[in-house]
Amino acid sequence: MFSSQYVIIGAGFAGAATAYHLARRGVKDILILEQERVAGVHSSGRNASMVRQVVPEPAIIHLAKDGAAFLRSLPADWPVAVSYQQNGSLLLGSGEGWGKLSRDAVIARQAGIEVELWSAEKSKEYVPVLREADFDGAVWCPTDGVVDIHALLSGYLKAALSQGTQIRYGCLVKGLDVRDGSVNGVLTKEGVIKAEAVINAAGPWAGAIGRLAGAADVPLRPCRRHLFVTAPAPWVDPGWPFVWDDAHGIYFRPDSGGLLLCPCDQEEMAPGIPPTDSSVVELLAEKIRRRFPGISDVAIMKSWAGFRTLSADGRFVIGWDPRVRGFFWVAGLGGHGVTTSSAVGALAASLILDPSEKHGEPFSPGRFLR
Repeated sequence: MFSSQYVIIGAGFAGAATAYHLARRGVKDILILEQERVAGVHSSGRNASMVRQVVPEPAIIHLAKDGAAFLRSLPADWPVAVSYQQNGSLLLGSGEGWGKLSRDAVIARQAGIEVELWSAEKSKEYVPVLREADFDGAVWCPTDGVVDIHALLSGYLKAALSQGTQIRYGCLVKGLDVRDGSVNGVLTKEGVIKAEAVINAAGPWAGAIGRLAGAADVPLRPCRRHLFVTAPAPWVDPGWPFVWDDAHGIYFRPDSGGLLLCPCDQEEMAPGIPPTDSSVVELLAEKIRRRFPGISDVAIMKSWAGFRTLSADGRFVIGWDPRVRGFFWVAGLGGHGVTTSSAVGALAASLILDPSEKHGEPFSPGRFLR
């Protein structure tokens, strides 16, 4: 019977970064279980690759700041070259949404993130295709950008493996061995893998894994979101920042000579490879027409969908389960997984190795029992 001190379920950003930071702190006996044949098949490899630090949830801002700083300056011993295109971000606000966005910017500045409030006129000068757009102002964050998500994920895993971590691909978790309120191992098709602790970093499947363990009822919703890439267009400047209209739910950024666009759709569905819905193209077209008429003549070349796993209150779920001893959550990253990955992994490692650590209280799964 195989055993490991720590078994991590999921080799996406949550699991890989947690393994990386545990390994950096000297833990040698770590096993990652990944159901697919390669890492990054699901949410960690099907997102917009954007690093955004000004976010609506104050508890997440510090993790976003620390995570983005890590991505901009990877450790000297990082095993994989990772490109980071620091074009910045331009977050547009209108009406009450502009007031909320401005307050978010103040909180971000207090956390040490470099931000500026720009007028609509200045924003339109910087990104000319916004000349016909209607908004009250924008938040400019120059240290945001776009990262190579596949190289980043590979780097976390390779660095952890170099320190003794093991990984099993094609290993589907069928159940958890829980006795007298404590987790003792993971059930797979190859048998039981004994463990002192099981770390639930299963992304869209995290809720299902929690139920298999009989853990706390953490309200997590896997929600589909579409991304679209246009054909190359001569007027697209590859140096533009990503532009996000917060109030109306649409963003775009340069990509492959054209634009990557998202209408910020959100539909809860069962985990897996989400099918694309042709009607979302119509939603995108309508939002472009209303919010960004300057890019209304784009031609969609390809599209795909991925999952964002959302908690009920918008905060991450990181910490020991209040019902099942030895069961730890790293879940509900809600679309912030790329930006916060290193900070989330570092926080998780701290809480795993020192359960008395208090910094993770805003993310504790126990908050849902109150």
